[in-house]
Amino acid sequence: MIVKLKYIISCIGLLVSMDVFAQTFPAAKWSYTFSAGKINVGDSVDLVFHVELDKTWYIYSNNFAKDVGPPPTEINFEPHKSYRLVGKLTPLDAKEKYDDILDATYRYMDKKAAFRQKVRILSEHPVIKGDYTYLACSIVDGRCMPGDGNFEFTGITVLPRGN
Repeated sequence: MIVKLKYIISCIGLLVSMDVFAQTFPAAKWSYTFSAGKINVGDSVDLVFHVELDKTWYIYSNNFAKDVGPPPTEINFEPHKSYRLVGKLTPLDAKEKYDDILDATYRYMDKKAAFRQKVRILSEHPVIKGDYTYLACSIVDGRCMPGDGNFEFTGITVLPRGN
């Protein structure tokens, strides 16, 4: 009975410590901005995703082949009749590296990362939201952590038609 109790207490301790570690170790902090404060229906606006990375971590960019090896960052927009994507998601200042083991080139960003997506606003109350996934890796020990989250752009002021 005592052995079973010690085993159960050990398992609970392990699960709690794993949960605390997962919650206190964010390698990447995401935020979102847009390029214009006030716009008209029909105008385009740049949506910018900013990623602050811990100083010894990097994330993979989104603009290389998925079959290279590491999973690229993905940003997915929920379709909505109030906006339309214009062009592709663009990484800003991605670095390029050739990997001998993979025999391929991939792109990554360290310290800070940013992605830009242009959208055309189609109504006075745009609903722009979605989700993202990424892989953050450490330059110190090679450890990698997948990450994900949701986003919603709020605060875009669309002037009433006729202004």
